[in-house]
Amino acid sequence: MHSRDKTKVRSKNAPKTTLNLTFPAASPAPSLGYRVKYWVTSDPLNVTTTVTPVNSLSVAGLSGTSYSGTVEVNCGGGTYGSPRSFTTVV
Repeated sequence: MHSRDKTKVRSKNAPKTTLNLTFPAASPAPSLGYRVKYWVTSDPLNVTTTVTPVNSLSVAGLSGTSYSGTVEVNCGGGTYGSPRSFTTVV
């Protein structure tokens, strides 16, 4: 390939990565845990939402390298605490 060649090669079997988050625990600890929303930083319309009972989360098998998202305390009854933003490189 010459340096002027703009061809990009993409593998169908791109390596998978793991997103590991640890965030400050709420006090008192929420009995319903936390809601975490995350997305590939370059694709903010493709949001994944999950819940975790503790102040950490590990998601394997991801294909992106930079993730953004929010963490919220689940207050129950469909209400959540103020979202805390994060951006991380995996």
